[in-house]
Amino acid sequence: MPGTSRVGISLPMLNQPPNDLRELAHLADEAGFDSLWDYEFFRNPFISHALNATTTSRIKLATGIATASSRTPFEMANAAADVDELSGGRAVVGTSVGGAGWTDVLNGADISHPLPRMREYIEAVRAVWDYLSTDEPFAYEGRFVKTASPAFNPWGGRALVRPRIPIYLGALKSAMLQMAGEVADGVIGYLNTPTFVDQHVRPNVAAGAAKAGRDPADVDITSLVLCSISEDRAAARRLARINVGNYVAFPISSTVVEFMGLQEDRDAVLTALMQEGPSALETATSDALLKAFAISGTPDEALEQFAEFDGRLPNIVLHTPYVPPIQGRESASAFRATVSTFARAFA
Repeated sequence: MPGTSRVGISLPMLNQPPNDLRELAHLADEAGFDSLWDYEFFRNPFISHALNATTTSRIKLATGIATASSRTPFEMANAAADVDELSGGRAVVGTSVGGAGWTDVLNGADISHPLPRMREYIEAVRAVWDYLSTDEPFAYEGRFVKTASPAFNPWGGRALVRPRIPIYLGALKSAMLQMAGEVADGVIGYLNTPTFVDQHVRPNVAAGAAKAGRDPADVDITSLVLCSISEDRAAARRLARINVGNYVAFPISSTVVEFMGLQEDRDAVLTALMQEGPSALETATSDALLKAFAISGTPDEALEQFAEFDGRLPNIVLHTPYVPPIQGRESASAFRATVSTFARAFA
């Protein structure tokens, strides 16, 4: 225990001071987790992982996600290369175009046509890495994305730890999963149940891989699994309900919610959220939603629930509760409890 799945953990980026995140990263590294994931709510995930690189030695440092709409391909390529250099080749770029109604509004960015936009973006980022490592002139111009080497470059390229850094594409819907199978090194999703992965994620990734003549096994399937652990069972389940309720309320979550037949439960969450605000999530989120989409409870209960995912999801990222009204101290405590619980399991 754990069995055949790789196990990562996410940092509660939204409500922790940067230096505290560094400490939490160190704990995860020491405990034996395979990967550490941060994400982009206000804080820059590459800056976070640049700091985390100084307190870790072996754990992969992954962004889940760093938004494409807020970065040119050149900026994304260089930021990832910085983390890769600081960490000695441990960076993973998880990316997507950005959340509709949130990232696009704040950035004033166009995120329409996400499929061709992200295909071009991934190709352009890799073209930049090729240029940085070889200094060979290049030009990439797509429908949505363009980048090129300048006509005169007195500074040359830059030394890269690796010529290519793995790129994972955020995806839940069929078309984006298929594109991940074609062009990405991995796919990252949330609310992924074993059944959803078996019947929806794997077949779509495999279809995309076949189209590109790739082996589906070369595309890593990564799943954020909401995880809340405490010796106080009621406290753990309260945080899990808040986080699950928040996630099922996202419009894109309908893909997996409807697959699991939990539309009525989701609709009850949406109604409560609109009428009462985020505080309603801890009561509006049903037991059925909690059971389907979270690991929650005491350490022993969490390990028992984890066994239902282990071996069926290739790469499990235990996702720390963090959304309002959850407080920073509660998120930090949940993270530490997950680390201590799984450190015993890894031993």
